[in-house]
Amino acid sequence: MKYIVKNINSFNQIDIDNFYDEIIPSKKEIINKLKNTTKKKQSIIGELLLKELLKKNKLNYNNINYYINEDGKPYLLNNSTYFNISHSYDYVIVTTSNKEIGIDIEKIRKTKLNVINRFATIKEKEYILSSNEDILKRLFQIYTLKEAYFKMKGTNLKDILNVEFEIHNDRITCSDKSVNAFFIYDINDYIISYCEKN
Repeated sequence: MKYIVKNINSFNQIDIDNFYDEIIPSKKEIINKLKNTTKKKQSIIGELLLKELLKKNKLNYNNINYYINEDGKPYLLNNSTYFNISHSYDYVIVTTSNKEIGIDIEKIRKTKLNVINRFATIKEKEYILSSNEDILKRLFQIYTLKEAYFKMKGTNLKDILNVEFEIHNDRITCSDKSVNAFFIYDINDYIISYCEKN
């Protein structure tokens, strides 16, 4: 697994505009539909980072053929390299792997605690609510693991309560034994989780 994570504010608008012209037409079409300028910027930078990572895998971004499944997961056609992109506020992360992979980044931020009822199992709720200290960190740990898992699977979140994560001293176990899950701690105030097929 390889990844690149960057702050979107480290790119100037000229670099972004120049790279936009290089984006493959089918992806440019998706970006053009975005109304929010920050989301557009995140998406363009995501493509730029993907280009860098594919180059490290000896793949040419401009020659890739890919498709997007019905739940929105992109795949490279006729290739054993998998990739995934995630963004949150000021950061974008892109990962590649020779296994099915999903990644999610989220800024730790104020949120209503009752949101856990939408995605957390009973055990996960117990973990999140185990202490008032770092409660939001634990909430976003579980949330990003769930997001990464379903991005890896290439399915939507309708079965979000059917998979469960347990965290002990940053060691993560998943109820789906075919999956390995990890945290990446590179950025203050953000949680990055990824799930990869065994």
